[in-house]
Amino acid sequence: KGDRGSGFQVMPTPLTPLFLNGPMALLLTNADGYRARVVFESASPPQTTQTAAGELMVKGSKMLFAPEPRKVAKKQPRPEDSAFVWDVNENRGYLLNDPLQAYAPISSSRQYTNVTAGAALHNTLAEKVAGHPCEQTEVTVTASDGVTTVFQVWRATDLKGLPLRIQCPSNGLPVTLTLSKVRVESVPNDLFLPPNGFTKYDSAEAMMTEMALRRVN
Repeated sequence: KGDRGSGFQVMPTPLTPLFLNGPMALLLTNADGYRARVVFESASPPQTTQTAAGELMVKGSKMLFAPEPRKVAKKQPRPEDSAFVWDVNENRGYLLNDPLQAYAPISSSRQYTNVTAGAALHNTLAEKVAGHPCEQTEVTVTASDGVTTVFQVWRATDLKGLPLRIQCPSNGLPVTLTLSKVRVESVPNDLFLPPNGFTKYDSAEAMMTEMALRRVN
């Protein structure tokens, strides 16, 4: 027991991507439903840092993000081991862990409630994003506490205005989300529920502690 204890190290809880529980999420909801590859980046080129990438599935206000594999430091949770389910209207969701076959509730203290779209920016050049012609607009998202966030949004004119690129400043650095390989389709409702047979934990932290204990044992 002493040997196991000396090697134990709590694994950090995967952070919910900002495009799920932040103001950007309101722009990504879509009644028709779609799947796409999503890349979330911060900082300025050429020092761009990719903070998240994977598959995004959306239906109405519900979203599922499954990260793709990437290299991480030893004893850090692998991105592909987790997935995030989020309901923008409910402002809560689940963190799923595949190795444990488990899930835990997650939530956010700030809720974003209103989107105000400005006119199209006619002084900008026509641009294609992921092969789709896009119209650039400025959009303001307001939180329930009055905090506002302004985005530059590139909406695909051939995909009913689905935003394929969203950009905004964050802590002085631009943050950019890009969608590609978009497929507009009906996404099954059960994708946004914890899988059958998964064990529920009271918190994401408790789930990651169990994950660390099992690795030591």
